[in-house]
Amino acid sequence: MNNLYVQRDFGEKINAVFQYIRQHYRSLLLSLLYIVGPVAVVTAVASSFTLNNVLRAASDAQTDAGNPYAGLLFMTRLLSPSYWLSLLFGVLTNVAVILTTYAHLHRTETGQTATVADIWDDMQSQIGRMVVYTILISIITSIGFFCLLLPGIYIGIVLSIGFAITYFEKAGFGEAWARCLNLIRDNWWATFGYLLVIVIIVGILSLVFALPGGLVGFLSAGKLLPGDGLPIWLIIANIIGLIGRSILYSIIYLAIAFQYGNLVEQHENVSLHSAINSIGTTPTKPRTTDEGDF
Repeated sequence: MNNLYVQRDFGEKINAVFQYIRQHYRSLLLSLLYIVGPVAVVTAVASSFTLNNVLRAASDAQTDAGNPYAGLLFMTRLLSPSYWLSLLFGVLTNVAVILTTYAHLHRTETGQTATVADIWDDMQSQIGRMVVYTILISIITSIGFFCLLLPGIYIGIVLSIGFAITYFEKAGFGEAWARCLNLIRDNWWATFGYLLVIVIIVGILSLVFALPGGLVGFLSAGKLLPGDGLPIWLIIANIIGLIGRSILYSIIYLAIAFQYGNLVEQHENVSLHSAINSIGTTPTKPRTTDEGDF
């Protein structure tokens, strides 16, 4: 039986996420390091060069203050190849985290092996679909934030469930959008409160991986690090920080998956068939039918 599709209240969903991590952290961590790690390294290196270009462009802008083309020169230096590379691989890093997490969840919850090779085989066919969904949800949410803050928050929460829908139901963007609206109906506040708590927890844990970058930045500002140009220490700190944050972000996507399973079970009772088959063998435990305070 797939335990993803179970009605859970607020506390049970939180417990489900961290219980899953406690049970499967070794195989999940190994999969994230092998699959997400190489992509995150490219992203971190490209981001380091982009940051270095920004700092140089800001310094040169003061020198070119009287030049009528100063703004154009600044944008040219800013929008360098490393910027576009970091943008592309940033999306791919996020997609790799989502697909690795969900492929691992699907395999463990259905009693299959969850080796790195197994997970890589499962996720390959989903890469294109998830890239499209990630880019489109980013654009739509950004427009919502640009217009007004509240529409961006509302749309972001609604479409967050679409990551799980896209993977587990192999839905296109239009199907995922409609499915999100249907599932989250009357459950927006519950989803918002639940994900807010998870994001706060992950944000606090992420501070650990922000320390190397902050330390390198402090030492660089004080000219206490050797070397000219782009310091290797900055690249190393960015790699550590990005890989660490990427691993922690899997917690958010696990939380989204368990909320997705909770909402599907509420609306469709997908576990009813399993419950009927278990009559006379294993007693079923009654589940709560509400979302609690959240």
